[in-house]
Amino acid sequence: MDSKSEKILKIRTDLSELSRVRSEIREFLGKDCSDITRNRILLSLDESVTNVIEHGFPEPKESEMELRMKKNKASWRFTITDEGILFDPTKHKSSTWKDLYESGADGGFGIRSVKKIMLVRYKQLSNPPRNKLTLIYKKGKND
Repeated sequence: MDSKSEKILKIRTDLSELSRVRSEIREFLGKDCSDITRNRILLSLDESVTNVIEHGFPEPKESEMELRMKKNKASWRFTITDEGILFDPTKHKSSTWKDLYESGADGGFGIRSVKKIMLVRYKQLSNPPRNKLTLIYKKGKND
């Protein structure tokens, strides 16, 4: 696999890293997709990385997560591995947009958005306990 089809990014669990993460994702995607696809992928990854930082580490702790980005003919695959609080978003039942809005919920919009845009897979790793979240975006005819 050539260097352009895979990239690994180490991210400190600090919100100040989000700008760098977005830039790295844009660079990785390059001109290989439409603007709408790029924006959907960016939204999904931004939400996912933010959730790890904000909810996986409620107490300040110096830690690092890994974002592995891969592309092939049929899809883009993004895998986030972290040592935050174990959480499987595939088991989290997403409320409807209407329910989230009307309840004034402080959360849930991000996970729901990611599940609408990406195929989401989760695996709990051990030694040490870690989350492994894989997000897959299947390429369309415009990508």
